Amino acid sequence: MNLWQRLTAVFKATPGEERVYLPYRQAGVNVTNDTALTYSAVWACASVISRTMAMLPWGVFEKTPAGRRPVDSQVSWMLNNRPNPEMTAFSMREALMVHVLTWGNAYAEIIHDLAGRPYELWPVAPDRVTVERGQDGELQYRIDVEGRDIILPASRMLHIHGLGFDGISGFSPVRMAARSMGIGMAQDVFSQAFYANGTVFGSLLEMPGAMNAAQIKQAEDLHNEKLRGPDKAFNVRVAPAGVKVHQLSMPLTDAQFLESRKFSVTEICRWYGVPPHKVADLERSTNNNIEHQGIEFVSDAIVPWATRLEQEANSKLFSYRVQGRVYTKISVNALMRGDAKSRADFYKSMTQMGAMSINEVRELEDMNSIGPDGDQLLVQLNQTTLERLVEDPPTSTPAPQKPKPGADPEEPTNVIRKGALDFWRNQA
Repeated sequence: MNLWQRLTAVFKATPGEERVYLPYRQAGVNVTNDTALTYSAVWACASVISRTMAMLPWGVFEKTPAGRRPVDSQVSWMLNNRPNPEMTAFSMREALMVHVLTWGNAYAEIIHDLAGRPYELWPVAPDRVTVERGQDGELQYRIDVEGRDIILPASRMLHIHGLGFDGISGFSPVRMAARSMGIGMAQDVFSQAFYANGTVFGSLLEMPGAMNAAQIKQAEDLHNEKLRGPDKAFNVRVAPAGVKVHQLSMPLTDAQFLESRKFSVTEICRWYGVPPHKVADLERSTNNNIEHQGIEFVSDAIVPWATRLEQEANSKLFSYRVQGRVYTKISVNALMRGDAKSRADFYKSMTQMGAMSINEVRELEDMNSIGPDGDQLLVQLNQTTLERLVEDPPTSTPAPQKPKPGADPEEPTNVIRKGALDFWRNQA
């Protein structure tokens, strides 16, 4: 790309963004999709989401009358191992997520074999892609390749996007959050300048007599040249007679500089839906709430992105005749495992109710199977079904006891009464 193409790509807005005009220069700094990543909070949020999405298993399954079964296919190999000869699945997914978290859109070209089956995925830089409609009204993607446009139909482009105006393209988070990011970046620039000048604020020189503009500029340049910089800030200068130096001071505590920097981190986390503790801001995290904040990270930041990736893959990587029957699923169970005690209580409940087998528990803990016996589902003996409980309700009255074999049912069982009857019978 030439210089003009690069400049137009940097300042190109996606559909809908022109409705909200925000200059790229905010708080005295330029906020673009590239410079925003130099701000630590933006880098941390984009990094934690992208690497988390990249490490999750992305399975391919088929619906059957007996349930779902995993499918070992080329799509599964691309999503979990090798999408193309130059990238691993982790690298590609991580790059796509960084694209969508900064530009708002991520693209990957789908390469099909002679039978029309996808067998490679190649990421495309978002600044080179334009989403448009062809003469037939169908969506198509115009890709700038060294000044030459290539048109791809929607069926050949895997397009992941975030929140957008039209549901087709996503807003750039960097463009929408330019004010918040600009404040944080300006604070970084101010800190750098503060220490680069030896933690000394500027000074005002009061010169005797009248001075024209050229003389004032000459005096300012001389002063700045000799005293600006960390190795010059504490030099001793000799001023002519009558010159007075007034130090300009602005204590950082008065501007609440440290508090503002902390709030800027929280502000960026709010834009990305990331709990502050995931970007090393542990000020409000405790041992009691850290686990629940981790669950919120999965449910609020990871699951929505996983759903977007699943639905796009389901519609672009499978033919129409198998869509709905064959699908992909990103598993987030590994992020919800909790500590050892919580996992043990969960496994105990699932195995006692017959929902999981011993082998399934061992597989989740990365342990080998114990054989066919471990596939059996176990339940407790004192459990029954609701239907059986209604058909044969328990009774509180004891059941009548059957007489012992050979016993006379009319014979008295009371020993004293039996003895009295025998006495009167003998008298008779």
